[in-house]
Amino acid sequence: MRRRAAGAAAFFLVFSTACSGGGGYEKPANLCDNPETTCVSASVRDLLAVDGDTFELRRLNAAGGEERVRLRLIGWDSPETGNAAQCAAEDALGRAVETRARALFEAGSKVTFLPEETDRYGRVRAHVYLDGTHIGWLLSKEGLARPLDEGRQVDWCAD
Repeated sequence: MRRRAAGAAAFFLVFSTACSGGGGYEKPANLCDNPETTCVSASVRDLLAVDGDTFELRRLNAAGGEERVRLRLIGWDSPETGNAAQCAAEDALGRAVETRARALFEAGSKVTFLPEETDRYGRVRAHVYLDGTHIGWLLSKEGLARPLDEGRQVDWCAD
């Protein structure tokens, strides 16, 4: 019974957050529009949404084999799933953001990203744009991502 109540609460949180219109965050400029910036372009079919702030780029390497590069979105955070989630509501919201990110990529055509340094987990930190619009901002419009203060983790269970 307790599990069913937690599941219902998590569903309500996902539904109400996703339908709220987001946090009203300002749309970030596309850094790849600057002619002095070197960005990477790829087809959305080459990108897999691992979650709302981590993506995996699949490409062919020089030897003809597949290479996978993990990209971590700079400046945005989305909820975790499974054991990484701090509560049932975060896990449910994390699953919703994974589904939504995948749907956005399926509907899009081009991904561009500005890579920066590699993080401690081996992911390339990058600003990622879907058809010219920052993916973090697109997800935030639906309450599925939030701007991240570097060094501070968003508490998805506090809402």
